[in-house]
Amino acid sequence: MRFLPGLAVEPPPRYVAFVATHLEALRRDALAALGDEADADRLYAQVLTDVALRWRWLEFARLLRRPGAAQRYLHRSLVRRSQRWHTELVPATDDGPAFEFVTWRTYPASPRPVLSSGASRLAPYLRPAGRTGSGALAEAAVAWWHAYEVHRRHRWIALSVVVFGLLVLLVRTTG
Repeated sequence: MRFLPGLAVEPPPRYVAFVATHLEALRRDALAALGDEADADRLYAQVLTDVALRWRWLEFARLLRRPGAAQRYLHRSLVRRSQRWHTELVPATDDGPAFEFVTWRTYPASPRPVLSSGASRLAPYLRPAGRTGSGALAEAAVAWWHAYEVHRRHRWIALSVVVFGLLVLLVRTTG
């Protein structure tokens, strides 16, 4: 019997379809928010991992007739992560941040193509699932794997805290 439910090793088809739908806009917005392609690649991969971590809850919200929950969470995660990047990159002054931050705006296509993260190098080795391209499938698979690792780490931490708490309780009651 499992007390903490596990996360599937492979991404569900609805998550892959979600990534395929929002990938290009997310890439453009990450590039517009940070301006550097390498940072933007890391930013949107982290945002996709955040969505993968909460995917079970977002699907539950969809079943409760909140169809835009995943898009809203994607937007919040992008804003939160990009603000964190800006606070790390740009020092704040006494008057507040030294930049003006515009959130979630779709920009026209960039003159040069936005490069993908390392997942695009895995794309030729994956079978495309249905209409979604292999690039979106690779991005979804890499983000899902990172979410799986984070979920597994959280489970180990929770188990360690419970075991430590039980040991402390045992020592206090026997002593």
